Amino acid sequence: MALEFEIVDGTGVNGSAKVNDKNELQVRATNHPIQHVISERDGQAYQVVGDFASVNNSTHTILHLKNTSTTKNMYITYIRVQTVDLAGGTTLPSANTYWQVGTGTTYSSGGTAVTPVNVNFSSANQASATAYDNNPTLGGSFTETDRYYVQSEADAVTYRKEAVMILGPNDTIDVRLISDHTSGTAYARISFFYENADD
Repeated sequence: MALEFEIVDGTGVNGSAKVNDKNELQVRATNHPIQHVISERDGQAYQVVGDFASVNNSTHTILHLKNTSTTKNMYITYIRVQTVDLAGGTTLPSANTYWQVGTGTTYSSGGTAVTPVNVNFSSANQASATAYDNNPTLGGSFTETDRYYVQSEADAVTYRKEAVMILGPNDTIDVRLISDHTSGTAYARISFFYENADD
């Protein structure tokens, strides 16, 4: 036999909940993106910026990022890329000039170490990560997960990953530019946060 329960309005009785005339519990809730909650509650949201000022008709890694935490997953929320002053190549847009996002590589040498910044400026937490810009040498096999063809001079685009791209301990992500241009500058930014791997 099924049991039916009725929620009774307790407004004003020892701080009990309010119920409307349909016996539905009334609540007040605030909805925030997960990265907002993690940043405010835990101080574990970060951004890292990389660039490369010598685009020269090749494939260049603009930003390489590794999760060095042994207990936390890194969740990618946004990736922003931009090219500036590209010259000497095929007129844009072109199949020869595009951004790639991918995984599977490991840092070998070169490049320039860059430090992720905690975007909760009142938090002293630091990211458990290593990052390199300025076209470091990488080992391993790159696996593409996303691509964007540059549309015009100073073209910028943001990939909204909404934390579905997850780097476990020791996983890496690369943002790189493939281009037939002989000069120019490329920028990349990755936004991310941490949570325990078993949460």
